[in-house]
Amino acid sequence: MLPISKPDLDAETVYTTCTATARPKSVRPQLQQLTVDLNDAVARYDTAAAGEGLHTLGDLQHQPDGKPDKQPGIKKPKPKAGGLNTHLEAAYTNRLVPEKSPGHGFYEQLMAKAPDGRCPLCSQGVADTLDHQLPKVVYPLLAVAPVNLVPACRDCNFHKGDQAPAAAADQTLHPYYDHNVHDYTWLVARIIEPPKPSITFHVEPPPDMPPTLAARVRLHFTTLKIARLYNPQAGPAVRTLSLNLRRWKLPSSQVPQHLLELAEDAAVENPNCWQAALYTALASNAWYTQGGYEKPWR
Repeated sequence: MLPISKPDLDAETVYTTCTATARPKSVRPQLQQLTVDLNDAVARYDTAAAGEGLHTLGDLQHQPDGKPDKQPGIKKPKPKAGGLNTHLEAAYTNRLVPEKSPGHGFYEQLMAKAPDGRCPLCSQGVADTLDHQLPKVVYPLLAVAPVNLVPACRDCNFHKGDQAPAAAADQTLHPYYDHNVHDYTWLVARIIEPPKPSITFHVEPPPDMPPTLAARVRLHFTTLKIARLYNPQAGPAVRTLSLNLRRWKLPSSQVPQHLLELAEDAAVENPNCWQAALYTALASNAWYTQGGYEKPWR
């Protein structure tokens, strides 16, 4: 996860812009009357997210209409007829996302927060959409709240789905709030030695990491299938590294220190990036440092 600063967009301004042209016109006054509820919800969200407490906002679910109506034979409950929730969701889908929509400028400002255009949730994919940290189908009142909208790749958006947290440990990491996640080193690589050498990545929180944060890191890593992103990149990286080690003709005794220096350099931006985990694991692997880098890695 790549930490990024919270958006400085005013939630009420974004909301009023995206609801002012709602259709039919008769619904606009009702949506505008929700600005007090919106501001209250955003203030509560900000406090809750800062304290790993988004699960405490359960009373905001499906507001203002309440839960959708359940009907026999329909897998997904239908929104209540004439309700406002569908219009709140449409404020995002129809009036924030499309290029010529009234709120698209806000959309672009949020997308621009992606570091180097990368998805902050996985740090690998291209950020090409916005993810609702709390899903808009469950929290329609927060559908266009800037603090609830995170630039993301489509894979992360898909894997994260529409699940709402029921407990503190049920929350995936939030790039706007969980900056302390990199106060700890929790990503590790494991080296599988010949005859079929390979690398796998895993979450191993240190003992001093707060239990809830550790559980959230594990959840984030598994939910977004991040190992599947890292594993394929390790092989080419090791082949290039091994080629360079052979070219530089470093004595085996110097290889571990060189690898640790590479790990330190990689960790400057992100202590839990796959490169730092990879180089650290290789540095402590006797097979690799004592000649394994001279063998084919396929």
